[in-house]
Amino acid sequence: MLNNLKKTLLGIIGVICCYLSVSSILQLTTLPEILRISPGQEFKLKVRYPLSFYQDPEDGGENQLKAQASQILTDRSLLNCKDRNRFDFQLRLFGAIPLKKVRVEVAEPPQVIPGGQAIGVLFSTTGVVVVGYIPLKGVDQKKAFPAQDAGLKIGDIILKINDLPINRVNDVERIIKNYAPEQKSLRLTINRNGKIIQTYIQPVLGYGPDEDSEPQYRLGIYIEDPAAGVGTLTFIEPNSHQFAALGHRITHFAGKQNIPFQKGEIVLADISGVRTGKPGDPGEKIGIFSADQKAIGTIEKNCRFGIYGTLSSRFPVGSKPVPIAYSSQIRLGPAEIYTVIKGRQIRKFRVEIIKIFRQNLPRDKGIVLKVVDPLLLKETGGIIQGMSGSPIIQNRKLVGAVTHVFVNDPTKGYGVLAEWMINEINWNKITKTKKAS
Repeated sequence: MLNNLKKTLLGIIGVICCYLSVSSILQLTTLPEILRISPGQEFKLKVRYPLSFYQDPEDGGENQLKAQASQILTDRSLLNCKDRNRFDFQLRLFGAIPLKKVRVEVAEPPQVIPGGQAIGVLFSTTGVVVVGYIPLKGVDQKKAFPAQDAGLKIGDIILKINDLPINRVNDVERIIKNYAPEQKSLRLTINRNGKIIQTYIQPVLGYGPDEDSEPQYRLGIYIEDPAAGVGTLTFIEPNSHQFAALGHRITHFAGKQNIPFQKGEIVLADISGVRTGKPGDPGEKIGIFSADQKAIGTIEKNCRFGIYGTLSSRFPVGSKPVPIAYSSQIRLGPAEIYTVIKGRQIRKFRVEIIKIFRQNLPRDKGIVLKVVDPLLLKETGGIIQGMSGSPIIQNRKLVGAVTHVFVNDPTKGYGVLAEWMINEINWNKITKTKKAS
């Protein structure tokens, strides 16, 4: 009987120890290495025994952060940080074994103007973009690679052929259709990453991938008009008129090979309709815009967190600034997205933030959101292509931007944190703007 009691007690102790170990590991993995909070913000960190918080010795000694639901207050009296705006504390096991150091940074979050406008993204205002190669077979049955032989690269923008300006794909088709063999090679003027260069290409009389077609002169390339599609403006920095949009990098055109994209322009787009999203079939906004429109901004950066640049001084900034939300300020629950589903009217739609990823380093998927607005669900089925960059607002703060839809559930999608997007803004330009004013 006594032995059975001992075994039972040992079993209970083992279960408790196992629970504490698992619980401790989970708490350790969810605790960020850098915690940003704003002045006046109260942020609660909860741990259970055998974990506890201690102030880092470099920041004032061995003061334990008392209470199992410890609070970090921006007056920092609890942490004895002598009014510094940055300090460290430790998470310890049994009060003795350091497991993790957490840095707390206290600062006013930047203010931005939320967007929501539908925009057309132009890779270039003139020329056509080389987006791939076509395998050719000449009438002599030999393989031919005229584009590679000419040194053309994916992402090159063809501006002229024999000094004739190129603005559309059919301009190239017309020139090739009228090509005469005695011309021999054609002179191409191209834009490669901002550098204007010239090269020569010899059209080949032969067949494309469909060998049943009639032989004709070809260049061996896929080309497209320089429009990357429709997206959404995320925010505007009020002092410098710098903007952020899309929330993700532009890497390809029309599903073909990845091509470099660094410079370009944005124009306002009119949403003429939407294709409703369904499980397994993401919908999209149908946007109308043209390279002939007056640009509202110049793209200066294309990175993993979207496209960035400067708006025209003529562009009306509209609404009042709101602060960026640090990840510590984001909560599960109600939020809104700003986007356009018809014409140019920005509308607010209700969503729920259902998951938050506490990220130590910049990553593109910071939250998961679910569309709960009946009108948006009816009109679009949820999140669709073209909504990328739609600002996410919670408690009058910019949380982030919509980036990707769940293919199998269009009511859900990912958002990138505004905290990471704001890092891509050119702060040197803002400083110069303030000094000039």
